[in-house]
Amino acid sequence: MRPEDEKNNLPGQEAAPPAENNEAAEAAADETTAAENTAADTEAAEQTEVPGDAAENEEDFFSEKEPSKRKKRLRRKDMTPEQKRRRTIRDLIITGTVFGVVLVFFAICALCSWVGYSGNFDYIATVEAVDYDSPFTLIDAEDSDTGYYEFVAPDAETKFRVLQLTDVHIGAGAFSAQKDRWAIDAVRTVVQRVKPDFVIITGDVAYPVPFQAGTFDNKREAEMFAELMEQLGVYWTVCFGNHDTEIYSLYTREEIASMVYMDEKYEHCLFLEGPEDIAGKGNNVYVVRHPVAGGVTVTDLDSYNANLNSTKITQALVTIDSHSYTDGDYFGIAWKYDNIHQDQIDWYAEEMDKLTAKNVEYGVAAEDAQVKNLLFFHIPLTEYGRYWDEYKNNGHQDTENVHYVFGQAGESGEKSFPGVNDCLTFETMLLHGGQGTFCGHDHYNTFAIDVTATVEDADGNEVTGTVRLTYGMSIDYLAYVGIASDIEQRGGTEIRINPDGSFDARQRPYQGETEENLVWQ
Repeated sequence: MRPEDEKNNLPGQEAAPPAENNEAAEAAADETTAAENTAADTEAAEQTEVPGDAAENEEDFFSEKEPSKRKKRLRRKDMTPEQKRRRTIRDLIITGTVFGVVLVFFAICALCSWVGYSGNFDYIATVEAVDYDSPFTLIDAEDSDTGYYEFVAPDAETKFRVLQLTDVHIGAGAFSAQKDRWAIDAVRTVVQRVKPDFVIITGDVAYPVPFQAGTFDNKREAEMFAELMEQLGVYWTVCFGNHDTEIYSLYTREEIASMVYMDEKYEHCLFLEGPEDIAGKGNNVYVVRHPVAGGVTVTDLDSYNANLNSTKITQALVTIDSHSYTDGDYFGIAWKYDNIHQDQIDWYAEEMDKLTAKNVEYGVAAEDAQVKNLLFFHIPLTEYGRYWDEYKNNGHQDTENVHYVFGQAGESGEKSFPGVNDCLTFETMLLHGGQGTFCGHDHYNTFAIDVTATVEDADGNEVTGTVRLTYGMSIDYLAYVGIASDIEQRGGTEIRINPDGSFDARQRPYQGETEENLVWQ
């Protein structure tokens, strides 16, 4: 026995043989290693299984990454001058590229827009004037007895012809050149066929919606239409529609009125801004006057002034601004359209009473002096939808109150899209000689219905009358998706004013008009 072996044995314990001592030592070492491995595995598991418990060979996205494996963006303050220079150059290249792409896009749009509208202006210059000399004498508003433009008939039998156009939707932008050309041709054709004494456009001449027209420039759109009408050589005026001056378009109603429609170079445009103390622009009256039987023919201002007492106001054509959007719907996304305002309705009633008083001054009997009138505006009255529904719900048959005249309710569900609030225009017309209304706005609606209703006057007396509600045929090729290929709704509405103040109306389609329709007996 070696001394150290003897020293390591406990008292009373016998020393093991050498081989036995080696085996025991190896076993003890194995047990120690296994215990250490188990402890290490347990510690590793506790560190890696928080909190995702990832499966074997699965990456745990909740575990922290070693800082050395994360690539940090070098902050500018930590850069060397050379690194800063390179970073600046790179940023400038990226910014310049983006700006350049945007600039090129707008340059291409501007070029396409210029080519398109210039070509259409050149085309308009080739349009022939209407082959028709109106027999009516126009008296300027500043010279007339009423303060309005007057059309005076040459005799007591001649009928006055009005053409209503609506929703022309000129784009005059990068995306609308072809559709503008189609609209120009449609207007030209209908006007040349009808040969009217006067044309009234009931709104939406312009369509400055950039993603469809390719421009915000509503002035250029109005100018294109004005150039066309001047080339045709007929007297005309316009009511504003909701699209004529959008919140995002370049020019306001006031600016379009003064810069375009009241520009002296447009000699045939009879647009006036109207009273400044009521809502809207273009509230105006156009008077039709006939000599009484046996009266002297009026051919100029002198004969007009000399023979007023031998004439009678037979019809008043009233244009009213129906505005655009309301209730915070500035972009028209929610279709919250405005209405004719009460101060405009009051103005209308007062002006009709004044004209009736003029007839009495001219010697017309009081019972015959009431001036009959027609109203022209863009957005329909609520009565359009209300009374069409009455007709539709009766199986599209006349009711006691509603008589079908012509046309169709072509909008989805036969709907009408009037202002969100009711107004008293319809009721006021019944009390002041109103015979009919002409509007646009709903491009597929072209119907006309006669509506009979009873209202009370200021003294509580019941007054019963009939008003015709008419949707004009539209021109639009641009605004409604897919409408360019539809034809049934496209055209104009011809209105004939008779010497007794009554009126007739009929549709004048752009395409598919028959020979029989060209002559109106």
